[in-house]
Amino acid sequence: MNTFFVKNNIISENNNINKDLEENNIEDYSVPEDLGDYQKYDVLKINIEYYLFFIVVILLSIIGIIMVSSASIAVGQRYFNDAFYFIRRQAIWWLASILALMLFSKVNYKFYPKISTVFILLSIGLLGIVIIPGVAPVIGGSRRWFNFFFFNLQPSEIVKISLILFIASSLTKRYIKRPYFKNIIWPSFITLIIITILIFLQPDFGTVVVIWAFIFSLFFIANVRIPHILILGSIGLVGLIIYMFAEDYRRERIFAFLNISAQPTDINFQVNQSLIALGSGNIFGLGLGNSLQKFSYLPEAHTDFIFAIIGEELGLLGTIIVIILFIAFTFLGIRICQKSKDYFGRVISGALTLMITVQAAINISVVIGILPVTGMPLPFISYGGSSLLTCMIASGIILNISRQNYSIIKKSSLEIEE
Repeated sequence: MNTFFVKNNIISENNNINKDLEENNIEDYSVPEDLGDYQKYDVLKINIEYYLFFIVVILLSIIGIIMVSSASIAVGQRYFNDAFYFIRRQAIWWLASILALMLFSKVNYKFYPKISTVFILLSIGLLGIVIIPGVAPVIGGSRRWFNFFFFNLQPSEIVKISLILFIASSLTKRYIKRPYFKNIIWPSFITLIIITILIFLQPDFGTVVVIWAFIFSLFFIANVRIPHILILGSIGLVGLIIYMFAEDYRRERIFAFLNISAQPTDINFQVNQSLIALGSGNIFGLGLGNSLQKFSYLPEAHTDFIFAIIGEELGLLGTIIVIILFIAFTFLGIRICQKSKDYFGRVISGALTLMITVQAAINISVVIGILPVTGMPLPFISYGGSSLLTCMIASGIILNISRQNYSIIKKSSLEIEE
């Protein structure tokens, strides 16, 4: 086991960040004379965080395949006369997502700034096309998916990753070297506003909330000045409140949430059925495949409310295991972020981690009745190929950052040892 020293505070000052960028984003790992401002690490023979993160991602996706298999049987039989309709499709997406995970874990993340502009323009183009009447089917009152022959594609899932890569690249090139308000307004905030409007037009309020949450987390990670964050956050908050109360059904949903026990057969029906499912599971659950709520009692049992089926079939124990896995995912992702040796790597690893964490937290909160219904899948677990693929690509990028961190650390430790 080799020992080396790295700086404890990587992003404390803009001057230090500028120096990092000028020196190819790698800090000086020589052992200092004064160890007061430095932290001691041990280099293990393997990159333990890389493998633990990979295991957590695979476990979450396997739980997803198992639970989709159980929760989708009833709806598949009812609408397609095929109990395995959704299972087969999700299995294909799972295999494709595993390949994407492995592929993106091999691609050097420092390549992404070169294609971030093209990627975001393509994503915005897809968002613009999907809302054109007649191009995409209307499902649940929204135009969100392109319906191809054997799969559906949701552009708002793709735009999450492209937006993170684009804003992180923009901040690296413009804001950090010259931290003026105009350098965050254009192009970062303007691009965020354009994407927000296009997703609002679908409409998809839940996705907008998730995007704004992890983008402002990105701003904190990126060391954006607090006054700038507060100004932009105020603009966004006012816009979200106006949009929230602009339509009758959204107002009714908010008011129903404030009185969740009322109207059990109307607006709050889904949440009440979710709570029944969770309560029915007790500690150890009814057993895998034995849910009753999935038989037309709980709408969207295989998608947005699959966590309730986990609680019903696997009990409190099953839900705790899922939550622990998401906590482990977040902890490991943040550790990889903290250990990243360059600004761009820190920003995208932290933002991609929080993208998935925020969505999981909102979904679980909706299912247990502490947030209004937003129509948002549970990452890695809910049925939906676009969501699963996006989560796997994001995880692959984080894994590559961890791999790059370890290679730098290992090289530096060997130089010190010599």
